[in-house]
Amino acid sequence: MLHPLDNPIWTALNSGSASFAFSKGTALFIDRKIGFFIGLPIYDAEHLTQLHAEMDYGIRVILFAPGFLELDPKWKVHNDHALLQMVFENLFINLPVDSNIRALAAADVPEMLALTKLAKPGPFFENTIDFGGYFGYFVKGRLVSMAGTRLVAGPYTEVSAVCTHPEFVGRGLAKLVLPQVVNYIKQRHQIPYLQLYPDNLPAYQLYRKLGFVERANLRVYSLEKYREGEQN
Repeated sequence: MLHPLDNPIWTALNSGSASFAFSKGTALFIDRKIGFFIGLPIYDAEHLTQLHAEMDYGIRVILFAPGFLELDPKWKVHNDHALLQMVFENLFINLPVDSNIRALAAADVPEMLALTKLAKPGPFFENTIDFGGYFGYFVKGRLVSMAGTRLVAGPYTEVSAVCTHPEFVGRGLAKLVLPQVVNYIKQRHQIPYLQLYPDNLPAYQLYRKLGFVERANLRVYSLEKYREGEQN
């Protein structure tokens, strides 16, 4: 039997994040105001062809595959990168007591958008906050570090949007904010998990210290379909 996180997007859009999903046939897409994700039951040539037929031109999608995909030239590939999946296994969470940390709400979205534009943790849109569980670290009223939740795949909830303003990198702020998100997930009787590029060593080391362990190697793709005659 497959593990829920072997195909995390597909699992999430069929379970805990189903309220954000829509379908045109084979693939499950996520609300475009929230993210670019799509899930497929299998990442073979047949299903990728069906996905291509269901997509509109000019739209990018992000998918997490179990390994390399053999992609037809009709795909424009914006990203093709190894992805390390980690799961939280600590029994205890040491929550920092810091008055600079608080839960984020809709009123904070403009600052969240500005921060993610600078720090580039991945796609973040005006409605991405709908996933919930966002916490931020403020310096003199300014949001400088944050993290939150994303896809809920069965009993697992994803930690995402972990980022710090470039001017504040190296001060250990993510180490202060992340436990708040982990605690938020655990209080909902869910298991935290996350994905990162394996060559992002500072992030990897931080997650290991907090209690995340390696679970699987996946691959992330960002795809768009070429318009007729557009290919070189």
